[in-house]
Amino acid sequence: MNLVNLVNSVRKVNDQSLTRGLHDVVHIIPLGHEIDRAVAPFARNRADRAYILAIPPDADLDPGMVKKQHFFVARVTERLQELGIAVTFVPVAMFDILDVLKVVSYLIRTEKESGSAVYVNMSSCGRKTSVAVTLAAMVHEVPLYYVSADRYATGGGEEECAHGLSIVENVRTEVFQRFRIMMPKPENVRLLVELLRRKEAGGDGMTSEEIIGFFHDTGVHGYENLHTAERDAYQRARTKRALLNRTNRGYLGELEEQGYVERRWRGRNFSIQITKAGEHIACVSGLVPCSRVGG
Repeated sequence: MNLVNLVNSVRKVNDQSLTRGLHDVVHIIPLGHEIDRAVAPFARNRADRAYILAIPPDADLDPGMVKKQHFFVARVTERLQELGIAVTFVPVAMFDILDVLKVVSYLIRTEKESGSAVYVNMSSCGRKTSVAVTLAAMVHEVPLYYVSADRYATGGGEEECAHGLSIVENVRTEVFQRFRIMMPKPENVRLLVELLRRKEAGGDGMTSEEIIGFFHDTGVHGYENLHTAERDAYQRARTKRALLNRTNRGYLGELEEQGYVERRWRGRNFSIQITKAGEHIACVSGLVPCSRVGG
């Protein structure tokens, strides 16, 4: 299968892959220059579908590296399809931890919500990518596995083309022990996602009043009556103060303590800004829309 046919066939699958997977067994395979480590687990385990994640074919990277990467994408795709596994290719900026977190977490969340059993391969990609993959799998509490190599291809050539960098002769797959990673409360996760959306759109954070409005619009308990008319000006001010206190103490205080947001003052006013750590939490939530996979 050449690259053009691969990309065209993937486009047809993308529109259907997230909606047809009730009770499917789905594997997420971030892929580097590997074949055996991506394919070997299926010698003993059934799967219905697999997502292969790799740099896009038009990535602004060394053309030779991109061509080589998509050789491995094509080989793994062919091998999985021979085993009856439907394959979806998803382009990802593999050297950007936030992008890997965003895409892998989105896939896990949407597949779990559709009833699928999700497994994540952390051994078929580079070290930097595997860190993000591990975090995503731990947060969403899905099995994370590692395929051991028996030896490694040296000097490239036919051996590497047939197996990838790692050669698996005896299939040994280790499932990692899950560790619970504490996420902020759901309301705060949604707020971080909104702060990230505004930052990516060139915005400048959110004021307390905007956050109160956001909590009202998203149905957070205690913010339902935000726009209820109050005849008494004193009562309106009292309601506003109560909501500001609830927001600052109940939500923003927790996020600031965790280091996920910070206040930036301009005179007597401030806006809430997402931090780098907060961006990681937003991306690993799986709530950031991802148009590459139907979001």
